[in-house]
Amino acid sequence: MHGKSYSAPELIREDLLCFYKFSRKGVELVGDLGPERPLPFDPSKDSLVESPSAIVATGYICNMAPDRDRRPLRKARNADVVGHFSTNLAAAVAWGGELVKRLTQTYQKLNASRELFDRAMGQHAEMLSRLEELEAHRAREEGEAKAQREALEAQLAAEKEAREAEKAARALAEAELEEVKARAGQEAERLKVKAREEFLKSPEFDTLLGKKAGGYFKNGFRGCLAQWRANGYSEEEHPASFLDVQQAILEMADEEEEGEEEEEEEGDGTDATPPSSPPS
Repeated sequence: MHGKSYSAPELIREDLLCFYKFSRKGVELVGDLGPERPLPFDPSKDSLVESPSAIVATGYICNMAPDRDRRPLRKARNADVVGHFSTNLAAAVAWGGELVKRLTQTYQKLNASRELFDRAMGQHAEMLSRLEELEAHRAREEGEAKAQREALEAQLAAEKEAREAEKAARALAEAELEEVKARAGQEAERLKVKAREEFLKSPEFDTLLGKKAGGYFKNGFRGCLAQWRANGYSEEEHPASFLDVQQAILEMADEEEEGEEEEEEEGDGTDATPPSSPPS
């Protein structure tokens, strides 16, 4: 190969022409590659940018062709091979550009989708935080409501217990009052019976009984006198009988007056020193 500088497209074209035993500019191959042996190319060591030589370019192009295509390409005309390779390479480059464009658009869409996803995840996290705050607030409200309800229930229970105790105390007091009333009634009845018995046995009762009997007798005598007079039984004919009756009536009246005076004197003494109450 001549010691001159070539551009990468020119090198590719010239190396292709040399590989298929055809050269417009007289570029010669170095060494014999053999009918089926491809030019060696190591992607980790060779570089078209740092060392743009014809050998590297030819090895690059030969390694690009599949093994099944090498025999048909060697049998074809050089111009057809170069044209076919150039057309396919241009189509591949165009398709690669379209692929890169589509990949770029897809990547942009992916980035946009990722931004939307990140935004949605941020909103989701915010909503979760808000939901947790609402849950905590509701839990606090439920706790406060439960505490108030328990306090009210305890207050109602205490009031109910107090009412029950008051009711029991009232019932006990009423029972005691009824018992006291019953005992008082029994005691009053006993005292009444005792006082009645004592009164029946007392001299006062005898005095009152005598007064009542005397009053009844006096009224009876007076009735008899009136009846005698009405029947025409005159005093002139029987003066002794009328005198005896009148005298008896007068004596009874004197006795009644004396008894009343004695009772008044006894009453004055009783007012001065009241008698002691009978034992219960």
